[in-house]
Amino acid sequence: MKKKVLSILLSAAMVAAMVSGCGSKDEGSSSADSADKTEASSDDAAASDATYEGTIKIGVVGPFSGSSAMVGDTEKKGVELAAKQINENGGINGMTIELIEEDDQQDPKTAVSAINKLVSSDEVVAAVGTVNSSCTLAMMDVTENNEIPLVTPISSGVAITDPSNSYIVRLQASDKLQAKAITEYAINDLGYKNIAVMFQNDDFGAGGKDVVVETLKDAGIEPLAVEAFDSSATDMSAQLLKIKDLNPEAIIMWTMYGCGATIAKQCDQLGIDCDLMGGGGLTNAKLYELGGESAVGILNTQTFFPDKEKASETAGAFIDAYETEYGETPDSNAAMSYDAMMVLAEGLKAATPDMKADDIMAGMKAVKDMPLATGTITIDENGDANRDILIIRLCEGGTYELVK
Repeated sequence: MKKKVLSILLSAAMVAAMVSGCGSKDEGSSSADSADKTEASSDDAAASDATYEGTIKIGVVGPFSGSSAMVGDTEKKGVELAAKQINENGGINGMTIELIEEDDQQDPKTAVSAINKLVSSDEVVAAVGTVNSSCTLAMMDVTENNEIPLVTPISSGVAITDPSNSYIVRLQASDKLQAKAITEYAINDLGYKNIAVMFQNDDFGAGGKDVVVETLKDAGIEPLAVEAFDSSATDMSAQLLKIKDLNPEAIIMWTMYGCGATIAKQCDQLGIDCDLMGGGGLTNAKLYELGGESAVGILNTQTFFPDKEKASETAGAFIDAYETEYGETPDSNAAMSYDAMMVLAEGLKAATPDMKADDIMAGMKAVKDMPLATGTITIDENGDANRDILIIRLCEGGTYELVK
């Protein structure tokens, strides 16, 4: 593999936040294999001689437009707040972080174009992104081939770090952890044995579904049904009618909040009376907005709960800073994105002054018991953050309560 030569900037000014646009696209499967890869243009010798004095360019990729724009907005805010705090406290050994933001529009091909631009034109040292697992998987070939560390704050797809990629770190709990946690909660805490499974038919949904089914079978439980649907679907009644006749105690659905709201409403319409539960992709104010009273009671996994009374000192300070900066309470996506930038900063500090990719990765993988907004974090050898999993429930009015 060729090593990408990264430019040296002497400006100490921090780039202002870019404004997101509008649009809509559904999440699809990874298009990395069909996408053009960025080729490195300079030789290894020049790269090894590069040193940095002044500004370190970091790419940020997210769905700043489209149906996931709300998540992309909080991703961007979390990263920007962390970068601002780092710069105000001396930067990276005196160097300023400059963020360059690109919209992936929740589309894998667009995500590849975005990371190609950041690598080839902007010559970033590392990147943070993105939200949708299919987009992160699509970008990973580019970052791997060009030896650019990529920190994904929110993507939870199993395949992202399994098998491991040499240049990826993930702050979100993987679907392997989340799916196991919610399934074990249904079995052990609620005592359910009659459980159906629904999933959106893409990288994200299929990965979570596989873990749910495996966890059920490990407990000696055969799922009542395993039903797939497209992530753009607006009618799941055919799948739900099959499940209704089986009298489920719970449906574990591996999907995002939009489809989760549709399933909840159609369960009510069809007279299906059971618990609905799933992963962190369900957590969003839009779940209640779209699902209304039908969505109340949905259980899902999470890694962050913004309760200042119960928060650690680090988490409380983050919540205060975020509310001061943006006038709103941070959600888990903002918190994980903030933590992603903080973990990347540890890698950058370890790689000063040359900013070699392997040194950045080594610095991040050396993170152990680091107190952050979403808890005390250790990065494992595959690049996953080891963390506790919470269970939360959607309440009347769209608020959440901590269940476990």
